[in-house]
Amino acid sequence: MIAQAILSFLLCGVLVYSWAEYRRSPAVALLSFIVSLAGLYFVWMPSHSTHVAEFIGIGRGVDLIMYLWVCISLIVLLNLHLKLRSQHELITALARAIALANAYSATEGARLRSTEHDASIRNRADRPALRLARDASYKEPTSTVRTAAVDPTLL
Repeated sequence: MIAQAILSFLLCGVLVYSWAEYRRSPAVALLSFIVSLAGLYFVWMPSHSTHVAEFIGIGRGVDLIMYLWVCISLIVLLNLHLKLRSQHELITALARAIALANAYSATEGARLRSTEHDASIRNRADRPALRLARDASYKEPTSTVRTAAVDPTLL
């Protein structure tokens, strides 16, 4: 009875998920809805799964459910593989398009590199620490705060 309650709770979760995902993928949602309803039916009527299995030519209902589970898992695995492959192809196409959009000719690239090099030298020279170091007239500011002498006998 506890196993039936746990399985029913999990299958109801699949029902809710398939209802929520119906707009995104109606075929997958419909298939998961039907499978979870069948699962709920066979959880509460296990002898009926044995009758269906004998009708198909499989000895026990548990074997039928395991075979169906393996088949559905392989279909889901294939679906995930195909989606992942299409995502990789899309990323490759986007990377190529970005690389071609940002490509320079050889002379333009050399000119840009020399311009960037000159700008980086100028930026380094404009930094305050370097400007102060190259400025010969720079003097360290003197502090206007005076410290009081402490009598060692008071400590």
